[in-house]
Amino acid sequence: MTEPHDETGHAAHQPEHLSRLWTRVVPMFSLLQTRLDRVLTSRHGIGVGPLMALGVLVRERPGSMAVGGVARRLGVNDSTASRMLGQLERSGWSVRVAWPCDQRATRIAVTDAGVELWTRAARTLDRELDLAFEKLRSDEKYTNVVARLCRTGDEPPSP
Repeated sequence: MTEPHDETGHAAHQPEHLSRLWTRVVPMFSLLQTRLDRVLTSRHGIGVGPLMALGVLVRERPGSMAVGGVARRLGVNDSTASRMLGQLERSGWSVRVAWPCDQRATRIAVTDAGVELWTRAARTLDRELDLAFEKLRSDEKYTNVVARLCRTGDEPPSP
């Protein structure tokens, strides 16, 4: 028997199902974020947000990026990106460089120290995420959520 569909072609129960999934993702994300911040800060002196900004800069190397470009890549507003990039700059992991076409405009580039930090901290991040998802897979509250988030390959999302 097929599921009843609304005018958008989605199963009638899907919005409720997705909202239940979302209400489980948010606290799970918060737990992960807190744990990652704690581990990364203690081991590398950087939180997960600034580390993600550093990763954006590393991927642009040897080029540089405007604050707005970093913000878009991270899905945050310019003010949040600017704060994270300021932390990176104060720590010596990035530098502001003048834009060749307009000396008044600046862009952000990663330093060699920033690349070294990224290399070490990204390994820690990957390891901690693997451990966290392994633990969450066995937690009844999160089993379905983790299974859906950890799909591999080109497997289509399940309804």
